[in-house]
Amino acid sequence: MIGSTARSGPQGSGTTTAPGPAQRPSEPTAPARPTRDDHRLFPSAPAASAPYDELRELAARMEHADGPVAAMRPRENLAIPAGYAHLCRLAEHDLTFAASPARLDLGTVYGDGPDRQPYLYDQEDPAKFRLGLRVSDRGPEAGPDLPRMGDIAVIADARNDDDVILGQLHGLLLRFHNAVVDDVRDSGTTTAAEDFAAARRLARWHYQWVILNDLLPRLCGEDVMHDVLHREEFVITTGWSPDPAPLNPLDPGHPVSSTTEVVRPRLRFHRAGQAPAVPLEFSAAAFGLAPAMTRTAYVLNEVVDELRDGRPVSTSRLAGHRPLPPQWGIDWRMFFRTSGEPHRPQAAHRIDERVHTPALPALLEGAALGLPSGQAVAGAMSIDPLPASRLGLAALPALERATPLWYYVLREAGELCQGCCLGPVGGRIVAETLVGLVADDPDAYLHAEPGWTPTLPFAGDTFRMADLIAVAQRS
Repeated sequence: MIGSTARSGPQGSGTTTAPGPAQRPSEPTAPARPTRDDHRLFPSAPAASAPYDELRELAARMEHADGPVAAMRPRENLAIPAGYAHLCRLAEHDLTFAASPARLDLGTVYGDGPDRQPYLYDQEDPAKFRLGLRVSDRGPEAGPDLPRMGDIAVIADARNDDDVILGQLHGLLLRFHNAVVDDVRDSGTTTAAEDFAAARRLARWHYQWVILNDLLPRLCGEDVMHDVLHREEFVITTGWSPDPAPLNPLDPGHPVSSTTEVVRPRLRFHRAGQAPAVPLEFSAAAFGLAPAMTRTAYVLNEVVDELRDGRPVSTSRLAGHRPLPPQWGIDWRMFFRTSGEPHRPQAAHRIDERVHTPALPALLEGAALGLPSGQAVAGAMSIDPLPASRLGLAALPALERATPLWYYVLREAGELCQGCCLGPVGGRIVAETLVGLVADDPDAYLHAEPGWTPTLPFAGDTFRMADLIAVAQRS
């Protein structure tokens, strides 16, 4: 979750904190006093009271929810391929990379650019990133690895090397930029600085497009995104039509008009600001999807699958901050749906309250931040809250009355959407926050050129993650 990841500076010294009381509190946790950076979507919603004993019990239920009853519910989410859980994690790092403001601009990839961090870039061609070496010669499963000095990845944000999958996703984006540099050069730029600036702008815009038009429709629902990314018609003059038989010979004719469209985000709860910030309801609750969506084991490619007799590699064995093991290069067809491919990628896990990471630190953090309850946020949105009978909080009376927002968002997805996407509260928070932050960024396509559409090739109805992969694999 964004709320439990420390901000990282340009050197990528990301750290993870696990907030919690030094001693067991005897009273409900008190919300922290708001600070200057305490940005909220619902500032008037009251903080939820959260007794420690009940939070501890809820955390235990979330971490051990795969019992006999839960086992009856399918774990696979066939609506969302597994790779999108890791794209969520990369977006989390992107939003928290710079101290201020929050941006979806691949800051974790570009760092401070070739002038200030030249070691990230190719010495012979500084418009391009330095790439790692392939670790094997056997087919596409070879890699490549991230560029390294010993075990240390030479990248802008060390958090993107936390595990094998996230590290290779970062490496994919390095290659994507390099491929875009080649395309930019074909259009006639003249200097390495021009090549880099043009390619970074184009790569960022296509990445933002993927987040808003590929990831978010899967997480929040296509209808929600059509409402948030509202297309607005306006009239323009397109030419002049002389009157072929004017009643007055001096009448020159009249202008010809037509309608065109522009994307104008329609945000009900996100408030634009001069220095965009991630709202706490998003960072500490609604976007805590990765712990629920992440699988416990993965098939990386056909070679590794064969070597392990068809058994996927457990998540515990995918730790990063080390050279990529031989033959562990990811076949991205296993993670994202690729046009024309006969097989289906492995699925993410369903979005519900079952998580595979410690839940208590996140629950304590939400309480310490004074987050409103799920019921309070639903009321602020004029949405009927989940009834107590569907919260699964029997014997936890305080939390049943005022449910922690993170748990509520996950439970809402499982109860109302069968775990295939976020529900009404979580979906709207995520959609409005990410669209709003892109719209607030003066360098983003949605702000600088709201009518822009992808210029790189794509196979389906729009540019998706599979198309980004196809471009990257040219490099």
